[in-house]
Amino acid sequence: TLKDTAKDWSAQAEDRARLVGREGVSLTVLRPAGTAVFDDQRLDVVTEGEFIPAGVPVKIVRVEGTRIVVRAMAK
Repeated sequence: TLKDTAKDWSAQAEDRARLVGREGVSLTVLRPAGTAVFDDQRLDVVTEGEFIPAGVPVKIVRVEGTRIVVRAMAK
């Protein structure tokens, strides 16, 4: 039902919010969207507009709905 769907969506949003602060590595080129891996979990991510090559350490800085936003970590 619609009510159950709303509960599922809310639970997914809470789970995604817990991702903030996790560190991983870009698996593909992020221009600005691509894939990164966090603790053996592949996630579709976006940057804040910058280009990040594959193999660069990244950190999840925020979650906007279904979008997981990352930044390259300082070297």
